[in-house]
This record gives sequence, C-alpha cells and structure tokens, in this order.
Amino acid sequence: MTTSASAAGVAAGRPAVAAAASTPEQQQAVPQANPALAHSEVLLATTFDSRDSWAAYLRSAGLRLRVHPEDTQAPAGADLSRVEFAICWNPPAVLLQRCPNLKAIQSMGAGVDSMIGEPSLPRHVPLLRVIDPLMSERMATWVLWGVINCQRKCDAYMVAQRAARWDKGVENFRNVDNRELRVGVMGLGVMGGATADTLLKLGYPVSAWTRTPRPAGEHPGIACYSGEEQLQQFVQQTDVLVCLLPLTDATRGIVSARLLRWLPRGAAVINAARGGHLVEEDLLAALDSGHLSAAVLDVFSPEPLPRESRLWAHPRVRVFPHVSSMTNIESAAAQMLANREAVLTGRSPPKELVVDWEAGY
Repeated sequence: MTTSASAAGVAAGRPAVAAAASTPEQQQAVPQANPALAHSEVLLATTFDSRDSWAAYLRSAGLRLRVHPEDTQAPAGADLSRVEFAICWNPPAVLLQRCPNLKAIQSMGAGVDSMIGEPSLPRHVPLLRVIDPLMSERMATWVLWGVINCQRKCDAYMVAQRAARWDKGVENFRNVDNRELRVGVMGLGVMGGATADTLLKLGYPVSAWTRTPRPAGEHPGIACYSGEEQLQQFVQQTDVLVCLLPLTDATRGIVSARLLRWLPRGAAVINAARGGHLVEEDLLAALDSGHLSAAVLDVFSPEPLPRESRLWAHPRVRVFPHVSSMTNIESAAAQMLANREAVLTGRSPPKELVVDWEAGY
C-alpha cells in the first residue's frame, strides 16, 4: 500500500502514506526497537508531507532518530557517524554519503524508483523495500474497480445521470460478462501477482507480461508472456491493459504509441505503477482517435499533475492522485524495525525485501 493522506504529500510523486491510526479500534501497540541497539542512530530523510507523523511514530518505537533537515545540519547535526540505518524516500543527493557507518537503506514504499537511479547513494549496502500484504490487497481492489468501471461503462452512466437522462443503451443493451473481457497485467511482482490472481478468481481471462520469464506454475491459470519478443502477442489479445511494472530504464516509456497501436480498438488502459511508464501524449492521441475507449490513471510524471494537463478534463480519463495502494505507517514501521535489527545483528533481511541494485527492483 490506511486511513488518509495529505493532498500535498500524495501529489508530490511519492506513494500516498496514511497517518497513524487514530481510533481505539485502529490503534495497535507500537512495536519497540531492540534496546540493545539503542546506541545506533536512524536517519529519516523523506519528501513525504507525513514526515512528522513518521518521526513521532518511529520515536515512540524507541529509535534514536535524526530527521532531515533539522537534525542533519551544522553545527549540531553535522556528524552522522552514528547513523547505521536510513529510512528514506527521495533523499537529497550526497546526504547518505555523510553516514560512513551506514549498513542499510530502507525505502518507505514498495517501490524504490525515487532512489535506484541516484548515483550518490552508497551501493555497497542493501536497499530494502516494504512489502505489506494489505498493500497488495488495496492495489488489487483498486484495479478491479478500474476494470469494472471500463467493463460496465460507469463513466458514461455518470454523464447520463448528470443530464438526468434515463439511458439503458449505454452498454448497447448487453452487459459484457467477466469471461468475455480479457485483462492483461504488465508485471507479476507482489502487486501485479495479487492483482492478476484476484481478477482470475472472478472469472476474467487473465494474461501477464514480464521482462524475464517467470517460474512455470507460479500463477496457475494465467497465460504468461515475457520479453520483447512476446510483448506484441500479449498486447494484441488484451481488452484492458494494467501496468504494474517496476520503473527501470528498460520499462520507462513502455506504454507508448507503438504498444497502444497493438491493443484492439476500444481497449482501455489502467496505470497504477509509475507515471514514467506512460507516454501521455501518445495516450491522449489514442483516446482522441477513438482507438482507446478509456484510461484510469493513478500515477503521473511529473506529480502533482500540472493543472494545464489535458488529462484533467479529458472525458475518457479518470485521474487519481497516487492513492491506489497507500503505505500504512504501523505495518511498514514494524517491518522496518525487523529489518534494522536483522542488519545490525549480522543477519540478512528476508530476500524478497532486498532490492537488486542492477535490476532496479
């Protein structure tokens, strides 16, 4: 991935982050850091507008916390030699180079694209990400809504409602059943896999494309394609294309005019990965020509989406402010504490949380 997120924080190109739980039903005991590691400092460097909520929660967990920039600037904050664990999203260039004893960098979300391309980051230490099963559930639910929205032409019904028009012909007097709508998911990681499996269970014919082949039998019932040589075949038999790929140099701009031309006429696009995957002008051209029927977008480049963007007012586009799967502070912090203790006591964090610096995910 949650209760709420500040609008500015969501809009600044990072995963939406919920404030800590506020009701008695939501509140849980704050996990506590290992007191034997109390000498070790933690650096929090993030562009989240929920930074203060994160800082308060991490301090309540017993961490000796340095928050950038107020705790990292001269004279008092100039020495970061006691920092051994950094919790970051989009940290300033060279900041982590001032931490000579750094042992791990922890992303504040499932993605690491805010850091993976920054050459100043120390690559001799592990880069860790957050994996929360509820984040995958939130993503799958949001994508399912997007698929149904396109399948049942909900936006057209809304237009009819606003015009006080009783229009039973919106769907041409025939519902499209799940088994008739082919959904193609790009990316079969934690988010993509959960989304594809959810759609499959509801009767949609699901296919998936990944950059490299997946192990046979990993996702029974899903037609799997991989590599550049199978991309066109995958796209040509997709009615709703869902992008959940990690953003790397190899996937940047992959949803372009070339790929969109391969989609059947009347297809729809859902993007909840990163804005950098999509060439917006190519999408708009495909929508304007009628080749595409709809687009549901949760991510943009840049974020916030500029007010002058045509996407805001396009009749075939739904715009969301990067909220499809929000990071929950409580569950994410618990995972971070466990990762920190593992690293500082000479153990390896779970392998699925460790990012491959070269692959970018």
